Amino acid sequence: MTTPIKHLPASREWAGPAPEQELFQSYSKAEYKDRTNLHYEQPPEFFFSILGGEWQIYSCNLWERATDDTASQEEKMDLFARLLDLKPGMRILDVGCGWGGPLVYLCKTYGVTGVGLNLSPTQRQVAQQRAADYGVDAQIYECNWEDFRDDQGFDAVYTDEAIVHFTNLGEFFGKVHALLRPGGRMVNKECHFTSRRYNQHLTRANVHNYEIFGLTGGYRTLADELTLVDQNNFEVQTIHQIDLEHYRRTADSWLRNMYQHRERLQQIVGAKYYRQFRAYLKLVRRTFSGTKMTLDMVVAHKI
Repeated sequence: MTTPIKHLPASREWAGPAPEQELFQSYSKAEYKDRTNLHYEQPPEFFFSILGGEWQIYSCNLWERATDDTASQEEKMDLFARLLDLKPGMRILDVGCGWGGPLVYLCKTYGVTGVGLNLSPTQRQVAQQRAADYGVDAQIYECNWEDFRDDQGFDAVYTDEAIVHFTNLGEFFGKVHALLRPGGRMVNKECHFTSRRYNQHLTRANVHNYEIFGLTGGYRTLADELTLVDQNNFEVQTIHQIDLEHYRRTADSWLRNMYQHRERLQQIVGAKYYRQFRAYLKLVRRTFSGTKMTLDMVVAHKI
């Protein structure tokens, strides 16, 4: 059974997070899944109304040329395709595939076959239906990456703002190394603190957003991630840094969509959760207006 999350009283003077609110908590696999699904098992209509676009991608999108949600989602996934060096016939793995938008788009557009992993039965059902609707060869599994087994191998493995949830990130990179074929590529897009002191001295805003995701995982520095990549026999090829203006524009779009659909969203999840989620998105917007975070895509290949 999941341990209840303790929310701090609004009136309490902030003296730092309680022990159970610190980053990188360790849970059993069952509790980890329950905590993650406190967030992702909301009705798909709630998320889709906020994320917008054809692919409903729940991460920062790109706005160099895009003028709407769908175009911004596709612009981001086309960058993934270039960094993964996708070619027809390749087999790819999306860890943390959500509702399947990125994986289905890449399979449809670049002629690859895919496997997606997530922990939400609702997300898996939606992702499977999406793959069927687009007629692509993509299999979706409700499975923790630690328990995933495969005997075919992958040409490429990617994550899109998912490894923040992995406490044992070094073990994840070791798993990816074992799943990749020789010379295979790994691309991880993730937000990073610019200094370790930021994940050692959390603000009330940090904790609020951390609680929204069931107190799973935590942000690292880019240096910490690169160390773990190196320790697990990967060679870094490039680091593609994304200007934070793209996250600000993405958050602005989500907030605009959320407000536009506010009456229906409150009917779906209730007024309280609506307010909590809107506060979370506003804090995301504010976070990426500062200097504490970077957004990076780390491209590495298996040695």
